[in-house]
Amino acid sequence: MQILGLPFLLLCLIWGHSCALGGKVNKHKPWIETSYHGVITENMDTVLLDPPLVALDKDAPVPYAGEICSFKIYGQDAPFEAVVLNRTSGEGVLRASSPVDCESQKEYTFIIQAYDCGAGPSGADWKKSHKAVVHIQVDDVNEFSPVFREPLYKASVTEGKIYDSILQVEAWDQDCSPQYSQICIYEIVTAGTPFAIDRNGNIRNTERLSYDKQKSYKIMVTAFDCGQKRAKEDVAVHIDVKPVCKPGWQGWNKRVDYEPGTGSRQLFPKMHLETCGGLLSGVKAMVELQTNHIGKGCDRETYSEKSLQKLCGAASGSTDLLPASSPATNWTASLLTDSGRDSDLIYRFEGRQAANVPDHVVPQNLTDQFTIATWMKHGPSPGLRAEKETLLCNSDKTEMNRHHYSLYVHNCRLVFLLRRDFTQVDTFRPAEFHWKLEQVSS
Repeated sequence: MQILGLPFLLLCLIWGHSCALGGKVNKHKPWIETSYHGVITENMDTVLLDPPLVALDKDAPVPYAGEICSFKIYGQDAPFEAVVLNRTSGEGVLRASSPVDCESQKEYTFIIQAYDCGAGPSGADWKKSHKAVVHIQVDDVNEFSPVFREPLYKASVTEGKIYDSILQVEAWDQDCSPQYSQICIYEIVTAGTPFAIDRNGNIRNTERLSYDKQKSYKIMVTAFDCGQKRAKEDVAVHIDVKPVCKPGWQGWNKRVDYEPGTGSRQLFPKMHLETCGGLLSGVKAMVELQTNHIGKGCDRETYSEKSLQKLCGAASGSTDLLPASSPATNWTASLLTDSGRDSDLIYRFEGRQAANVPDHVVPQNLTDQFTIATWMKHGPSPGLRAEKETLLCNSDKTEMNRHHYSLYVHNCRLVFLLRRDFTQVDTFRPAEFHWKLEQVSS
């Protein structure tokens, strides 16, 4: 029994020593820093930690017990994961497990712990480190452009004034950081306008505006964030110039068209008296109407006939073909007249009457140099467009069908016909002269 008992006791002692050694393999917990601060750029996955993520274990270099197998993160919906890069050195890396958006959340705080590999390959008897706090800040990327708060800005100014601020435009940026979300510059895109804009979006005029010169302005404005990113779309600014208030009657026209037989009609239905806020003690108004007869509204009313001949350079000694009717000049007695200046006569021709000027008054043939002067107001043709409206005509005495010279209106042209005597035809010369004038287009 003693011989058999000695090996058994030795075996038990050896086995017991092994058991004692096995129970002391993983004696220490891993160690990490108590806190970490990290930075991650949005839309990226790598986190820069300070200090770096490293776990140490005093059981090293014992296999498994001295190695780091994992890092675990505890936190509500923290989109991060920690990965062991080297089990022996305990180095790890923190990275985003899903896209990180600064505009949705600017920072994260969570807990991290390190785990060793246990006492053996099975991972049994593992130990974990204390809890460390990790604070992550998300860096912004300038991904959004400034946007104006209004699609169109409108304002009005009074002419002749200099304004410190006419109106203010405002843009905003969706980025999360102050650098990229703040608007640093406003700029007027339209060139050559009398306006300026400051960094706060206040628009002012750089010179006194005139209502008569320009009644309104349209300028385009853009904005830049502090990262120099330009607005996605420029905005339009409309500025109306208001005239300085002038007392007097307003809302009336000098010309009033009236069709005979249409009954009574208000002359100035929209007329009003502008007092510009002043006190009114009494009103006195006088209306003078003038009919639009043949001589009104043109320079012929301003000057006498003799003055007009002098202004137009007519030669002295000219012959008046339509003089005032007298025993010696009775060919104008049957003509219709229109009211005009007291010293002048205005004749009306409607296509059914004419004046036959005696032969001794008008020359039969014109020389190389001559002047025909007439003052005429041309109205709508009473007949067809193809008819000739003759002002002056010299024809044969028999059937009056051959014209020696003639001045007439044909459609929209003033035409002069000149037939020369056969004794004068030594070279080819034009017989008709046409002028297309706006004055005879009706």
